[in-house]
Amino acid sequence: MKRRILVCLLIFAGVTAFTSSLNLTVSTDKPTCHVGDPVTISARAMVQEGVSVTFHFVKPEAVENEDEADSLPVWGEGKTTDEKLPDGYHLYRYTLTVRPFKMGSMSLGKIQAVADGETVKKDVPSVEVVSMFQGGKEKKTINPLKPQLEIKPDYSHLIRTGLEILGALLALALLVFVILKLVKRIRNRDQASKEKEQKKKPSIPPCIEVRELLGKLLASRYLKDGRIKEFYVELAEIGKRFLGRVFEFDYAIETSEEMLDNLAGHTTSGEDRLVREFLEACDMVKFAKLLPSQGETNSHLNLVYKLADAICKRHSKAESEGGEKTDVSL
Repeated sequence: MKRRILVCLLIFAGVTAFTSSLNLTVSTDKPTCHVGDPVTISARAMVQEGVSVTFHFVKPEAVENEDEADSLPVWGEGKTTDEKLPDGYHLYRYTLTVRPFKMGSMSLGKIQAVADGETVKKDVPSVEVVSMFQGGKEKKTINPLKPQLEIKPDYSHLIRTGLEILGALLALALLVFVILKLVKRIRNRDQASKEKEQKKKPSIPPCIEVRELLGKLLASRYLKDGRIKEFYVELAEIGKRFLGRVFEFDYAIETSEEMLDNLAGHTTSGEDRLVREFLEACDMVKFAKLLPSQGETNSHLNLVYKLADAICKRHSKAESEGGEKTDVSL
């Protein structure tokens, strides 16, 4: 009986001692890495509630060779976290990163954990450092480069350039059309001016033309139909046309007063008297609605004949005496 109680006590003491000891595990996230890649060192310790764990990182021995001083690894700062577990236990984690810059097998030092007066120290697994152009054991875990995105060709600039060229061509065509229209209008205007000038300056001399026009007026039916005003309007135009052609001024828009002003210095006193008498007689019929007798009408018609004879004879005499050549002819 005493032996059984002693065995039970030994077993209980062993279990108690096991559960109270510090359980420390140390690992790395990869066994192989490229030069300059980060390697994460992890340490875990599980203890009962109320026990605190403190971690310390022990670096590997420093390199004494000066040529290798530039290839020393870069160590990060360690971080400790605490996680509560069921059944009254706590899980303490310690993480640390390092970047190696020397190829080959690299020692990563040791992790030391202290809890409730107990100290446990374990080595960190070594890591194999290879060139960045050489694949390691972790090569499969590296994500391959994604294929380049397919970029569809952009033809918007070509369309925009085409529209600009088309717009320029349309504008050029419109400009040519306007220029042709203007040229055509100018040519038509010049042609009309020439025709008008030819009408104003007939080929026959004014002394012959005035007699032909007076003959046509007498052969008309103005007097037979009693259209006295129309007869005098034609008679006034014939007289003004003759004077305008002889003395070379525009007679189409001249009033009686303007006609007399234009004739100043060109006619003799006798010719001037005939012109005034002729124009006043025409104005009295056209504007004052005076109805002349047949004898007065013949007298007014003879005024034009007398005026034409006087002016034409004077110009013919001047030409025969060696004066300036005129367009007046009997």
